[in-house]
Amino acid sequence: MLILLEDKIATPLGPLWILCDENFHLRAIEWEEHSDRMEQLLNIHYRTEGYSRVASSNPGGLSRLMSDYFEGDLAVIESIPTATGGTPFQREVWQALRTIPCGQVMHYGQLG
Repeated sequence: MLILLEDKIATPLGPLWILCDENFHLRAIEWEEHSDRMEQLLNIHYRTEGYSRVASSNPGGLSRLMSDYFEGDLAVIESIPTATGGTPFQREVWQALRTIPCGQVMHYGQLG
């Protein structure tokens, strides 16, 4: 069973849930107002192995990094370790999105 450490932080846009695994790789991030959708997606992605959510304070420093992001340090996003579910195609797209330099705008057709 996957253990997900969770924390909720205040942001200028509202409360934000941060969930990571025991290796502190980000697994999910979602606005509190959409937490139902997040739970549905967690159930889809981890239905085979199962998961348990455990309250944590700043797991692996991720909450602090996201707070820094909302305070204007946009480059911290590049240092956040992630572990994703999804299809091979989805994981490939998510990896490609991480190669876009912070602050640069790019459309889907430019990803290569």
